[in-house]
Amino acid sequence: MKHAQRQSGKPAFDLIEESVHLLRSAPVATLATYYLGAIPCVLGFLFFWADMSRNPFAFQHLADASFVMTLLFLWMKFWQAIFARQIRAQMAAEQLPEMNFRRGIRIFFSQAMVQSSGLFLIPLSIIPVLSFSWVYTFYQNATVLAGVREEHLFKKSWQQTKLWPMQNHLVLGILAAFGFYVFLNWVTVCYALPGLLKMLLGVESVFTKSPMSLFNSTFFAAMFGLTYLCADPVLKVIYALRCFYGESLQSGEDLKAELKPFSFVPQKIAATILICAAIFISIPAAGAEPAPAANPQNVSRVSPADLDKAINETIHERKYTWRMPRGKIVEADSQEGFLEKFFNAIGQTLRKWARAVLHWWQDLMRKLFRHPPTSLSHNEPDFSWIVGVEMLLYVLVAVAVAALAVFLYRVWRDRDKSRTTVAAQAVQSAPDIADENVRADQLPEDGWIRLARELLERGEFRLAMRAFYLASLSHLAAKNLISIARFKSNRDYERELRRRAHAFPNLLLIFGENVSVFERIWYGMHEVNRDLVAQFSANVERIKTAG
Repeated sequence: MKHAQRQSGKPAFDLIEESVHLLRSAPVATLATYYLGAIPCVLGFLFFWADMSRNPFAFQHLADASFVMTLLFLWMKFWQAIFARQIRAQMAAEQLPEMNFRRGIRIFFSQAMVQSSGLFLIPLSIIPVLSFSWVYTFYQNATVLAGVREEHLFKKSWQQTKLWPMQNHLVLGILAAFGFYVFLNWVTVCYALPGLLKMLLGVESVFTKSPMSLFNSTFFAAMFGLTYLCADPVLKVIYALRCFYGESLQSGEDLKAELKPFSFVPQKIAATILICAAIFISIPAAGAEPAPAANPQNVSRVSPADLDKAINETIHERKYTWRMPRGKIVEADSQEGFLEKFFNAIGQTLRKWARAVLHWWQDLMRKLFRHPPTSLSHNEPDFSWIVGVEMLLYVLVAVAVAALAVFLYRVWRDRDKSRTTVAAQAVQSAPDIADENVRADQLPEDGWIRLARELLERGEFRLAMRAFYLASLSHLAAKNLISIARFKSNRDYERELRRRAHAFPNLLLIFGENVSVFERIWYGMHEVNRDLVAQFSANVERIKTAG
């Protein structure tokens, strides 16, 4: 049974069940490690999605926003790798290796090099020519095996990808169905939430008036983000288990983990036996006399000098050179990876540059203030207190100049922003009245009245009537009797006015009459003339006085 399981892997449902149990038994700090990287990335993606899809000036900061999203993605992958390391240590029942700065930088850059290509290859793998499961599994394994050196990460990730393909396909299929139902649950909850708030707390919003307006691209992006935060930790634990069992085929780490709970009692018994044996051996036998030292006449004694010479010659033989310290140093150097050598070279270069800048600054201070030369024996400046005060003054002047430069830059940037805003307002000052997407809040009431009169003078009666109608909507919105929205129809405005302006019966009659006339003219085939537009504009003036 064990042999067959090692050949084909655990059943998919057993692997998923074990991963869920492992995730539930994980410490809170382990889950916090995952969400420390995932939540900022998901929130940043939702903001990026909403900004790029709705902001008309999004293209101006597209490069900056994309760079920030790249950093958030690498941040998430780094913390996912740390989360996988903690899960693997929990599976092996071992203490997690200490995380230092060098190891963290190595994990970050290895994930940056590998996972950056996954943004393009994983979507392309959906094409039938490629296999999605193989590509997706490779990048998940690269996250789990992040602690491996860079030159071995690709090889080990691919080796674990080739293991147990049937198990991998079943796991991905089951988790796809699970993720779909989690997505449906989030959609149902968030769709019912505005209605529950209105029912329980009396909170009325745009979504309670028009529930279908909730289904937009930003809403579905948010639902996908919540689904990812719920399902992806389980997926990471599953692939951590797959890599753990895959590596255990060679190392037997799974058997060691199963035997560790039983290793304490035999160790304790063995230690007790050794202590008792040492005590009994150290007690001399009662009445025993010491045996005389054997010293045959034909055996010659060795002098201490000859003995030291023989020992020295023996330990310096070639077969004992592996014990010499130099061999350890060479071995340690040979284990340095590419990134270690690269960062060590950068550190040495930066130290040389810092030393050169220090010498240059010291020489400049001497030339400026004519101080006697000082010793450079320890690469440390030996200025007097006057030189220190002068240096402080120069630093303060540099800080003041930098602050002034930043202030001028911000003033110049705000000036450009104000020009952009004025230009945008100038563009929006005269909207296309024939466009169906024009809203009443794009111009104030006076702007619509002015535009309507200009159209009336040019003889464009149909457009003039629509401008007067938008002016009436703008007036009612300014009085807080209606709220302007793209999805609302004329009947929606009429019903909303009936709820809010029931104290003004004349206003309801006049607005209803104008709505009927406007729909016959704008959406129908009825003729329009100057007298009809004049009567319509008179009703608009009556709306202004009645409300």
